[in-house]
Amino acid sequence: MELQGITDIILQEAKETAEIIIKEAQEFGDSILEEQRQMAIKEAGTQRSLLLKKTANEAEVKRLRKLAKAKITANWIVLYKKEEIISTVLNEAKKRLQNMTKKEKYASVLKRLIINAGIALGGNELAVTLNEADSALSLPFEKMQEEIRKTTGSKTKLALCKEKIQVMGGAILKTANGKIIMDNSFEDIFSRRSQELQLKISEILFQ
Repeated sequence: MELQGITDIILQEAKETAEIIIKEAQEFGDSILEEQRQMAIKEAGTQRSLLLKKTANEAEVKRLRKLAKAKITANWIVLYKKEEIISTVLNEAKKRLQNMTKKEKYASVLKRLIINAGIALGGNELAVTLNEADSALSLPFEKMQEEIRKTTGSKTKLALCKEKIQVMGGAILKTANGKIIMDNSFEDIFSRRSQELQLKISEILFQ
């Protein structure tokens, strides 16, 4: 079953649950109102009509409060389900990113991430830090240096660090003095774009 189909089922279940909660709240409120009315009717004397009106008003207030609370709960149920689905989609995206590192095209993806980071730092002497697996890849450092130079206008030298980072993929670049860092690891890219991704997922699935 496609994700959209699963989404529709989960949201429908949430909406049905919300509707049940509201219906039960309405029925509960109506029962309180009827009970209070019956109590008022049993009251004798000249205060009967006044008491009936007062008791009915009190019951109505209680009923409306219960209904309002139920509606808030119902809305939270739907919201929780939506957030749960968005989280599932994001986790699936992370898995796909990790799987990408095992494919042949990953080397070109890594190359582009390094170049983009180098351009963002303005070129010059840059240290490149990768994870253990990526450090063993044969990357065209000279070509990457030239592309960064053409874009920034600064002669560029990329040096692969002996230090390894614990990331799924991507690279971290820093200037020679280590004062400026550009983190283009998968994890950091994901973190930077988290809100944007959540918004896009929400628009695609729930509009």
